[in-house]
Amino acid sequence: MHKNKLAIFIVSALLVPTAYAACDPEEVGYVASFKAKAGTEIEFEQALSLLAQTVQTVEQGVILYAPYKGDDGRYFMMERYENETARAAHGKAPEVAALFPTLAPYLATAPDVQPVSAVCR
Repeated sequence: MHKNKLAIFIVSALLVPTAYAACDPEEVGYVASFKAKAGTEIEFEQALSLLAQTVQTVEQGVILYAPYKGDDGRYFMMERYENETARAAHGKAPEVAALFPTLAPYLATAPDVQPVSAVCR
């Protein structure tokens, strides 16, 4: 790399803030993990995506409700809520509650849902 280009790159890297989620000590969430039955991944992904879209549409206080795919039929739902009240309300809206059972036929094991809190230092 030419010296001038390197200098510009270094200066711009120093001026651009690090990308990270803003930290609010009130923020809470869940990390849910799922194991899909072999051969049902497409159907499970469709059901999980519909759930995520519905949660983000109807629930208040949701910062993030995003499905992720891992290896070997593993899936994860990353959930962030503004506060404990929003987290406690999760799943209570009729539109959302109706979608949880649609995941069951595609699950190899029970979901593992772990509550988490923001680490702010």
